[in-house]
Amino acid sequence: MPLCVYLCYTPGCQSKLERWMPTAEEGKQAEMPCPRCGTVMSCAWTGTQQETPNLKDSTAGVWKPKG
Repeated sequence: MPLCVYLCYTPGCQSKLERWMPTAEEGKQAEMPCPRCGTVMSCAWTGTQQETPNLKDSTAGVWKPKG
């Protein structure tokens, strides 16, 4: 379930809206009206949820040796 970020590029407005969407494609195609000025906002970014790494597991790839 990706988080989609919508930005309004109207001068003087520049609002940001974040919504969880079922798919990234659905998020890109969605037309979100700006809550401040009513202009249709464009999808600026779609990301996905990632599992939190298990910090107790040394093989999780979180820890990297220095040097």
